[in-house]
Amino acid sequence: MRKKRLEVMASNSSVVSGILFVLAVTLSAAVANAQRANVDRVTHQLITQIESRYGAMRGLAAEFEQTYSAPGVRERHESGRLVLQRTRRMRWEYDPKPGKLFIVNGRDVWFYLPADREATHAYLNTVSDTRFPFLFLLGQASLRREFSSITLVSSGHQAETETLRLVPRNISSGLREVFLEVYPDGRVLRVKLVDQAGATSEVTLKAVRENYIAPAGAFEFNPPPGVTVRRQE
Repeated sequence: MRKKRLEVMASNSSVVSGILFVLAVTLSAAVANAQRANVDRVTHQLITQIESRYGAMRGLAAEFEQTYSAPGVRERHESGRLVLQRTRRMRWEYDPKPGKLFIVNGRDVWFYLPADREATHAYLNTVSDTRFPFLFLLGQASLRREFSSITLVSSGHQAETETLRLVPRNISSGLREVFLEVYPDGRVLRVKLVDQAGATSEVTLKAVRENYIAPAGAFEFNPPPGVTVRRQE
């Protein structure tokens, strides 16, 4: 009799354990689904805010700090001023003055090294450069059209920022992935670009002036007398 009672108790215990296991699995799945739904919601909100903020923006000016690293190469830190303007125009001025100058005007690309008295000219459609992806910030109506996947990967360096990972659709860009650290209102704080070879360029924007319109001639370059001009085909 006692043996039967023990068998019944053991059977009941197994049933209870089974029920608890099912409840635990169900609860875990529900929590995971809720977490995924929240991540999807935050991701969608950030994408919408970025597109809304920069889609109609005419221009932008900012100070920048840039860190460049690559396998087997010593890490490099630079800073300066950046101006972007629709469409396909940008100007990078590097410190200390007069420093490197990088200009894109929709058709031409100029890279000027004052210390070397040398300038390089190329046409935009023949050049690939890690600074070019900044052009997508202005007039960008659909990030999902330009990137095959956009995922929320982590919180940003600051408490109120989040980081998105974007994978370009166009592999000819030379980029493997782009990371955007953004505020909830869509303002971009930091852009990290990783190319196919593993080289990384990280740019932090400061003192940003939205809808800034650059003076006439800001995106033109006339080589000073005595400067050697090299043409890149």
